[in-house]
Amino acid sequence: MSRLLRGVGVLAVVLLGLGCGGGATTEDPAVAGIDLASHQPAAHIVCSSEDPCAKGFICVGRIRCAKVCKADSDCPTGQLCTGSINGKKFCQ
Repeated sequence: MSRLLRGVGVLAVVLLGLGCGGGATTEDPAVAGIDLASHQPAAHIVCSSEDPCAKGFICVGRIRCAKVCKADSDCPTGQLCTGSINGKKFCQ
């Protein structure tokens, strides 16, 4: 009986390990300098040419829409106007 429980425990640990990060990912070079962890989850909107961002926002690395800005005061609290894509500055 204890052998069966040990076997089930080992299987559970293996499956948990596979489910928690067994896949490989690659990072888009356009997003490499952006700290995505500093943004609120609601700001992570997948965007593309078929599904563009709203007016006043720019698509960053096809991962999220970011607010276009001219100064830090244009950005939400905790973000700065430091990003730049194709000459357009955005909050990050």
